[in-house]
Amino acid sequence: MMRYLIVATYVLMISSCLNPPDYSEIPAITFDSISAKDVVANKDSITFYISFTDGDGDLGSETDSNLFITDSRTGFPHPDKIPEITPSGKVKSVSGQIVFTLSEIDSVPDGKLDSALYTIQILDRAGHLSNQIISPTVIIHAD
Repeated sequence: MMRYLIVATYVLMISSCLNPPDYSEIPAITFDSISAKDVVANKDSITFYISFTDGDGDLGSETDSNLFITDSRTGFPHPDKIPEITPSGKVKSVSGQIVFTLSEIDSVPDGKLDSALYTIQILDRAGHLSNQIISPTVIIHAD
């Protein structure tokens, strides 16, 4: 099973703008980058950088899963958590970057190479699912 660790969540909160951005209450994410070698080993980690916007600022939870990443080789979503993000001031819109690390890649049999794509989606506290984004192809080899 894959294990995830959210390394950091950076949030740019819009709190004192005269014309705040008009983000949808449904969270939206975009793929920024991936921090991985050209070929990774079974026990290597991969760090993902994604940007987000949310119009009603209800992202994250201390208890519920709200980040889902699916390895194309298995097809099963693996849940994790984004810490609660609370906007400050009168404007509720939030935007920022989420950085998280896939700390254990699903194994590849000895002597084999495999490739994977990772599909990522987030869920806000109101139950709105974001769009899905897909990582670039990651080549994985046995240790």
